[in-house]
Amino acid sequence: LVLLTRALLPSATAVAGDSSASTDWVGDTGQAGNPLVFGIASHAWWLDPETFGDQLLPALDDLKVTTVRLSIDWRRFEPTEGTYDWGMYDRVFGELAKRNIVIVADFNTIPPWASTNQAGCADPKLEIYTCQLREDRYPAFEAAARAAVTRYAWIDNWEFWNEPEQWRYLGQDGTVYLRHLRTFYDIAHQVNPQITVAAQTLVGTEYMGYIWNVSDAWYGVGHYPWDAISIHPYNWNYVAAAGEPHLEINYDRISALHDLMLQRGTPGMNVWVTEFGWNNGADNQAANITQALNWLKRQPYIKFAHLHMLHDWNEEQLDSFGLLKILPDQYGVPRLTPDSLFAPKEPFYDAFKNAPRDDLGNAPSDPASMAFRETGHSVDGRFLTAWLARGGARILGYPLTRPYPRQQTDGNWLLVQDFERARLEFHPQYLSSWGEVEGELIGNEIAAQRRAEPPFQPLGDCPVTPDHDCFAATGHSLAGGFRAFWQQHGGLATFGYPISEEFRERNPDTGLVYTVQYFERARMEYHPEFAGTEYAVLLGRLIGNQLDAAGWTTSDDLRLPTRREFQ
Repeated sequence: LVLLTRALLPSATAVAGDSSASTDWVGDTGQAGNPLVFGIASHAWWLDPETFGDQLLPALDDLKVTTVRLSIDWRRFEPTEGTYDWGMYDRVFGELAKRNIVIVADFNTIPPWASTNQAGCADPKLEIYTCQLREDRYPAFEAAARAAVTRYAWIDNWEFWNEPEQWRYLGQDGTVYLRHLRTFYDIAHQVNPQITVAAQTLVGTEYMGYIWNVSDAWYGVGHYPWDAISIHPYNWNYVAAAGEPHLEINYDRISALHDLMLQRGTPGMNVWVTEFGWNNGADNQAANITQALNWLKRQPYIKFAHLHMLHDWNEEQLDSFGLLKILPDQYGVPRLTPDSLFAPKEPFYDAFKNAPRDDLGNAPSDPASMAFRETGHSVDGRFLTAWLARGGARILGYPLTRPYPRQQTDGNWLLVQDFERARLEFHPQYLSSWGEVEGELIGNEIAAQRRAEPPFQPLGDCPVTPDHDCFAATGHSLAGGFRAFWQQHGGLATFGYPISEEFRERNPDTGLVYTVQYFERARMEYHPEFAGTEYAVLLGRLIGNQLDAAGWTTSDDLRLPTRREFQ
């Protein structure tokens, strides 16, 4: 593995002598910052609360990590054919989501039972040389891909495979990798048409240029099975030298990959740097991470960057990539055991932790999205369609967050986006129907503790008249201006049923008292100062108020979904 990787990667000296090397690496790059380059590449089996999670998860918090790239290994979640075990991934993904850390999931590996060489594939040290997917197990691969993407449909950034060039039977022949990638891509987009799937490469254009050519020949120009491309631009033994170009990572390989995208007519495609790092001592690592992050955050075409990795995993210097070191055991050896303890590897740890990261990126330029400088957020895809259908800013208000996973009362997670007056939820089980995006029942949630108050008590008797509706589902009625507004702006689908009668209540934003009525997804307010205009009935800022109460709108935590994405 090490020898092959070294053969594929240029040394620092070799690249430094290349006249094409990037010397103007801090030039005008088009944006000031990107919080999603402050990421970590890790593994679920180490972040698991049942192993080292009690140490490593707090370290992610202390380091202000914004994104984590994790392998979701087929061989681990389906160790026996037909039996899926999601326990570890549920625990780890849930812990990351609770921290508002953006997850990049990497579908990777095959189980020995699906390989032509079961014994060799069962040995982790030999899997890249021996694992080869049996043709009669291809349906199992398809089923596993569908199961993973369906279970974690709230994760919308996926990468396919890890360094395929190093896998003898699953990538060194690019046609094999392309076939598997096509299968995964198609299945993932069936489950979630707006998912982003990244092809993966260790070295860059030498591999992806060939893959792109084969894709054009097989599927037709423009029908490539990827939405982004990830790369691992290691230069792991780099030491800065006076007068030499900056080569902390292989900047040229990243830039060349972006150039390939431009040449192929895909200027909006992003590069993901899902692994980079060094193993040459904490002082060099600290110097390198400072420079690399400063470059990565300024490139508008880079969406993610993940440092490899959070901690060392054995006593070998060759593998000492971590921000955390393993404390020596009773024999003085820093080996990884179930009882291992970790400590910051200084000055590397603090260099990552204290790297400037407050600068913002550019507003999206995609004509299929809408950006709002008022809040620093944008809306696109299914959420934009639903937002417009429900009245846009006039009814639901501006976006207050990026899309993010939110845990439901049943413990499951949904991908949501918050607006001033509504929270829109993606329900993949209702794909291509009105129910694909629904408004959260925020009115129900807000009013849950008020059911005993008179306005929320169901009516015992409710006479129906031409201008007075009664709803048996909740025992409440609707009339007058609120009824007209409800009917004109989406009715049940937008607001849900009424869950109270009209009553007087103080608005938490203004302190003024208005006539209001609660619905499953909204609170309507009558504003007499706007009587006779379309603004006589306004919706309360239920979501905005909820986010204010949670401290999300005033916190400087870069991980919070409310954090501005652009100026």
